Amino acid sequence: MRNSPSMGFFAGLVTVALWASLPLLRGLVQLPPMLTAAVAMLSAAGMAQGLERWRGPGPGQKPAPVGSGKFWLMGVGGLTGALYFYFLALGEGDPAKVTLVTYTWPVGFMIVADRLAGRGLRIETLLGALVAFSGLAPLILMASESVPTPPLAYAAGLAAGLSWIVFSLYLKANNQSHSTDYKRLFGGVAVIALCLHLLFEPTAGKSTVGDWLTASVIGVGPYGVAFMTWGFALKRCSTTVLGLMTYLVPVLSSLFVVVLGWAPLSAPLMVAVVAIFISGAITQTSLPHPFFAPERRRVVGCAPYANRARDAFPAIPMPAMPPLGLLTWSRHLIAGRSWAAARKRSRTRGGASTRHAYARPGRTSSM
Repeated sequence: MRNSPSMGFFAGLVTVALWASLPLLRGLVQLPPMLTAAVAMLSAAGMAQGLERWRGPGPGQKPAPVGSGKFWLMGVGGLTGALYFYFLALGEGDPAKVTLVTYTWPVGFMIVADRLAGRGLRIETLLGALVAFSGLAPLILMASESVPTPPLAYAAGLAAGLSWIVFSLYLKANNQSHSTDYKRLFGGVAVIALCLHLLFEPTAGKSTVGDWLTASVIGVGPYGVAFMTWGFALKRCSTTVLGLMTYLVPVLSSLFVVVLGWAPLSAPLMVAVVAIFISGAITQTSLPHPFFAPERRRVVGCAPYANRARDAFPAIPMPAMPPLGLLTWSRHLIAGRSWAAARKRSRTRGGASTRHAYARPGRTSSM
C-alpha cells in the first residue's frame, strides 16, 4: 500500500495544497526573497535532519554522494534556479504575466518525462495540458497590475520553469532519495541562496521575529515537506496526472483567499476549476487499463507497457472525491468492457502462448 499509485496520487495532493498556501505565507514575510529562501531551506534541512534521526536509515539506503555532478547540477542547481529566476521575474515585470509564463513548465515536464520513460508523445496529453493552461490564464491574469514587463522578466520566468523541470527529473530518477539526501539538498540550496542574497539583494531592513518565524514555517511546509512529498509522488504516480495537478496550485490559492473572506468567488476561478477537470478527463481517454482493477495486468514482452502499472492513473474511491470519482467510474465501465473483450479474443485463439498473454505484475512466462 505504501508504494501504490494511490499513495503517490495523494502525496501529490498534499504537495499541491502546501504550495497553494505559499502565497499567503509569503505575504506575511517582510524579508528579501533570497534571504527568505535561505531561512526556509535552512529550516527544511533541519526538519530533514530531525526526520532522519527519528526514522533512522532505511535498509539498503545510501545517501547520494556529495560530489555527484547530478546532485549539484540537477538537484541543488535546479531547485536554486527555480527559486532565483522566479523571484527575479517577479521583481522585473508584472507578477501575473511572468507567473503564467512559468506555468508552462508542467507541459514540458510531461513531454520530457514521457520521452525518457520510452513512451511516445500523446495528443491527449498536449490537448489536456492546453485546456488546463487556457482555463488557468484568466485566473492568473485577473490579478494583473499592468506593470511593464520587459523580455528579461519573461526569460526569467521561462528559466524558472525549466529549472523546475530539471529538479523534478532529478527527483524522479533518484530512486534512493531519503531524509539524508534532502538534508544535503536543502542545506546546499540554503547556502547558495544566502550567497545570492549577499551579492544581489539589499540587507533586511525592519524585520520582526514574526518574519523570521514565518520564513521558517515556509521551510517546514511549502518547501520542506512539499518537496519531499513531490519526490515521493514522482516515483509512484503518473507524470501526466502530476503535471496537470500542478495547475491546481493557483486555483487552491484563490480558494483559500475566498474561504478566508478576503475576496469573492469569481467567474475566472470557476472556469479554471472546470478546465482542469476537463483536462484530466481528456488526458485519460486512452488508458489501456481499467482504473478500479485490484491487480493491474500487463502483456508479457510488450516493452512500451512494461511500467504502465506504476504510471497509470490511480484508482480513486468515489466517496473521497466525487467529481474525479465519477469520471473514474465511467471510464472503468468502458475500459473494463474493452479489456474483457480483448482478453476473450486472445483466449479463443488457443495455443500455449495465450496462456501467458496476461500475467500478473511481477510474473513472467517461462522460456
